[in-house]
Amino acid sequence: MQVIIKQYTLFILLILSLVGCKSALQSKSDLPPIVMFEKTECFGTCPSYAFKAYPDGRATFTGRKYVDLIGEYETTLSKAQLDSLGNLFEAADYFKFANVYSANIEDRPTVYLYYDNGRQNSKVTDYYGAPQRLKELEQAVEEFIFGLDWQLQQ
Repeated sequence: MQVIIKQYTLFILLILSLVGCKSALQSKSDLPPIVMFEKTECFGTCPSYAFKAYPDGRATFTGRKYVDLIGEYETTLSKAQLDSLGNLFEAADYFKFANVYSANIEDRPTVYLYYDNGRQNSKVTDYYGAPQRLKELEQAVEEFIFGLDWQLQQ
């Protein structure tokens, strides 16, 4: 009887430890992104993709059309890379941009840019008419994204 109780206790402890590990993994993967960058399609050959960077260093890339990387990719960013990415936004005074730049015209890609520095966050939609400083930030973020070593998700 004592052997059965010990085995049962070990079984319960094993289950609890597995559930605890799974919860820890889930909470890590549930962290909200600190940077999101997305480009949508147009009627032509506009690149279409989405990028997300997380505070734990995880980064994802989803290539949809007219980019070299089609599909789901991932990489891990170093602390220095995360800091460098954040510095791009801070140097551009990101939180001073309007939330939407748009016009009543057709066939333009939209760029969605989101940044969270831990104190504040904002999403900017750039369809048309954004200031040059925002365009330069978008270009710098794109260069950052395409300079990373992406691995196809399994």
